[in-house]
Amino acid sequence: MLEKNIKIIINGMIAQQGYLLEDITSKNNKSRLWTVSKNISGFDYRIIFTTPRSLNQLTQYDIPADKNNIYILLSEGELSNDESGKIAESNNLLQQPLIKVNISEKKVNYSQNVKLEVVNDLVSVMNSNNLRSRAGKVNLQDKPWITIIIIAINVIMYGITAYLSYMANGSILNSDTNVLVLLGAKVNDLINQGQYYRLVTCMFLHGGIVHVAVNMYSLYAIGPMVESVYGKAKYLVIYFISGICASILSYIFSTSVSIGASGAIFGLLGAVLIFAITSKEKTGSAFIKNILSVILINIFIGATMPGIDNFAHVGGLIGGMLVAFLMNFGTKE
Repeated sequence: MLEKNIKIIINGMIAQQGYLLEDITSKNNKSRLWTVSKNISGFDYRIIFTTPRSLNQLTQYDIPADKNNIYILLSEGELSNDESGKIAESNNLLQQPLIKVNISEKKVNYSQNVKLEVVNDLVSVMNSNNLRSRAGKVNLQDKPWITIIIIAINVIMYGITAYLSYMANGSILNSDTNVLVLLGAKVNDLINQGQYYRLVTCMFLHGGIVHVAVNMYSLYAIGPMVESVYGKAKYLVIYFISGICASILSYIFSTSVSIGASGAIFGLLGAVLIFAITSKEKTGSAFIKNILSVILINIFIGATMPGIDNFAHVGGLIGGMLVAFLMNFGTKE
């Protein structure tokens, strides 16, 4: 069963995360060890999969040191510290970057010298594929349910918006402004009249099919990682407070009708940035630079393209960073 899960993970790492398949031939040329590799921030990483039963077989291979080798140890249950320590010591893995995966509970633990982006890729693949233990258990708790639910709400709301827009002007690709106002868009004059709920409802409305598609893809890309790092409850708090902060800053500095989930998504990026900074020994400076570049590029795009509420983006970013900071950098293992 573990070997099947390794194949599932390898296929997922290749198809979903852009890793390349590699094989290492044994010393006697009779068997092959399948690994995956990827260049991350200018450094090459090789991922080597093994199980407690097959660990001793690693001595049959001369594993090259041309890349940063990371070992992933898959087990059916939780290995005790003594057990995992003996396994690692007997196979000279004590000083190697090691990720331990409990398939039964879909739980991941890793040493401090492991590249965090590799862990995030692994968790993403595990969450999106049906890994099974011998008992046939699938831990549904580790699914990114909050992200899935938020995406579903946005899609449903766009479906309602598209239907009403079609009834109003015959288009389902672009939302009618009057329909958006009816459903809860941010309109300053109406908020001044006491309709404060619009600071929240505008987060679930979109101006067209491209708008909702881009935002939901972005949420799908960043949401599961934030949900995994901070936990579901804190993730939900980060998302909503970021969205509300986005609406407030837009209300203060922009008189335009405003809608969209991008402010909340910027808040998630801000939370990732706080986590990356406070876990620099694991994430590395390159990961921080990558997150900063993504944020700055998107802010630049928002500032140079018409019709984009950049005040909402900045408000969401600040809100997400502030909430993550106040949460005392809480993470879940």
